[in-house]
Amino acid sequence: MVTLVFKARFGKSYTKRSLQFSQEFLKLRRISVKKIFLFVAAGLLLTGFVRAQEPGEPPPNLEMQRQELVNLELENARAIKLHNSTFFKAAYSEDFHGVSRFGEMINKTKMIHDVESSPLEFDSVVSSDTQVRMFRDAAYVLSLRSEVGHANDKKFYNQFRILRVYVNTPRGWRIVSQLETKLSTEANH
Repeated sequence: MVTLVFKARFGKSYTKRSLQFSQEFLKLRRISVKKIFLFVAAGLLLTGFVRAQEPGEPPPNLEMQRQELVNLELENARAIKLHNSTFFKAAYSEDFHGVSRFGEMINKTKMIHDVESSPLEFDSVVSSDTQVRMFRDAAYVLSLRSEVGHANDKKFYNQFRILRVYVNTPRGWRIVSQLETKLSTEANH
């Protein structure tokens, strides 16, 4: 009778012994699947309690890095005032691209040339209102640069909103991009 039931269902006839063997096999299979499931569930549960490994070095001091970026902005203003290209050679990355005060696309070489050959003589160049936003190895700095000076015996006063993107490299922070936007000021004297 058992043979007929299985023959009708599966199209093959089985003896009692083969049915007994296949039932034991299915029972062992269910038990092993349950064990595997329990081991996987326990493993997943335990990984939730284990803390992630800490990196080899302590987390950076964010306030110190923020202050370093503020200092770079102040040094940038000082270098513009003195027409000193040394700062630009050191702080700007080789693949630097940006937009100058005149709205033209510039690279590091053009930036250095513009600083060295600028006809403007500055009495004061001040960077203020510095806002720093840091990410893992990158940051952007938004600042206000005010310039007072003279060109062709005429006094001028300019203000620029500067947006710079910095990347932290093994040799320190490097400027990779910048955008200078001239703000409207009172008529130049």
